[in-house]
Order: sequence, then structure tokens, then C-alpha cells
Amino acid sequence: MSEIFNALAVQARVVYAFILRDMRTRFGRSRLGYFWAVFEPLTGILALALIFGLIGRGSPINVDIHLFFFTGMIPWTLFSRGVTMMSNVIEGSVTLLTYPQVKVIDVVIARIILEFSTIFVVCIIYLTVLYFWGIFDRIENLLMSITVLMICLIFGSAFGLVGAVIKLYLAGYNSFQSLLLRVLFFMSGSFFVADSMPQQIREVLWYNPVLHLVEWARSAFFYGFESHFYNPMYPLIWMLCLGFLGLAGERVTRSKLRQLGV
Repeated sequence: MSEIFNALAVQARVVYAFILRDMRTRFGRSRLGYFWAVFEPLTGILALALIFGLIGRGSPINVDIHLFFFTGMIPWTLFSRGVTMMSNVIEGSVTLLTYPQVKVIDVVIARIILEFSTIFVVCIIYLTVLYFWGIFDRIENLLMSITVLMICLIFGSAFGLVGAVIKLYLAGYNSFQSLLLRVLFFMSGSFFVADSMPQQIREVLWYNPVLHLVEWARSAFFYGFESHFYNPMYPLIWMLCLGFLGLAGERVTRSKLRQLGV
């Protein structure tokens, strides 16, 4: 039993070291870096709210437009950041993986913790501002809302980890992934609700797991809104399958990683 606790303690120290390293790499040593890390996710929300306001369009459901885009953009941001931050997790950690205590999963866990913590702070700041502005008052199911957001990030990370393995063999995969993310963004429900779409379009959109997550997040967040579109098991199955493939692929390609590290 003591050996298990010692192993967990070592892994916790490794994960903590990676969190500190990623904080310095991403945010820099200035306060401006931390400010931009917090403000950047809000730019999409504010931009969409401004555009809809200028063209005279309101929220597709009976909620404030800022909250509507908040519940669309935050899940998408977590998913897309999970994809992009894991896309280079293998190549960027090749030299560190020569140490026996360090594993790819440690880097993955560290990045998930740091990213979720950052977005969580963003959510608190934004919702606090909306609360004092008189727009926001409560969340229908806080625990479920947090759970869905974590699933968005883990799903994106699993997607990105698979991409990181594919990149070792296909150099042009980055371009394909960027194109795929652009297409998925317009199909993710950030600025529409699935129930308002025609039946033929809904049948096509149903196969997009990100849209299920966005609809799930809105249903957990808003009182009086329950989407009839999403199925929680669908994105969960995607997440588990991609996570298994990503971790299995990383393990299979360790010999290639050693070659890259030479």
C-alpha cells in the first residue's frame, strides 16, 4: 500500500511541475499574460453578442444574449483548446520522456488541470459581472454544468491526443485538423439551438458530439430550457473511445518517440 502512495506522490509532484512549466510558457512572467489568458475566451462571446445586437437579432431562446453565447462559447472553447493543446503533447515532451518518472499522461493531466482552472476563473468573473449587471441570477444545476464543461475539455483532449499520434506519421495532419475545427465550430451550436433547425439539418447535426455537449450544457445551466436534441451517452462514448485510442497509440509509438529524442 505504501508503494502505491509513494508512486502517486511522485506522479503528483511531476504533474505539479508540468503545471508550473506550462504556466510560465503560456502566460509568461508578466501580469499581462495572465490578463490575456482570462480575457481571450470572452472575446468570442462579446463579439457575437455585439454582432447580433447590431443586426437586431436576439437570443434564439428566452434568455439574455450574453448568457446564450456564454453557454455556447465556453463549452466550445474548452473542447477546441483541449484539441490544440494536446496536438503537440507528444512531440513537445520527447526530451522529458527520457526520465523514468515522466509519462505522457502526466503532461495530459497537467494541461487539463491548468486549462480547466483558467476557464473556471473566466466563468466566475464573467458571471459575477452579469450578476451585478442584473442579467444573471442562478444556475439550474451547478454540479451538472461543471461536469459537462469538464467532459468538453477531456473530450477535446482525447481528440487532440489521437491527433498527436497521427502527426507522428502524417505531417500534413495539422492542416486537416485546423479545417475540421473550423467546420465543427459552425456546427457546434455556439450561436443556434438544435431544436430550432429543420428536421433534415438536425439529422445531420446529430452526428456532431460537440453539439450534444453544448445542448447538454445549456439544459443544465438555464431554468425553463431543456433541449430535446442531445443524448449524454453519445459524446461520452466518443470521449472514451478516443481516449483509449490516444493512450494506446502513444504507448505503441514509444519506439518512434525514442527515435525523435535521439
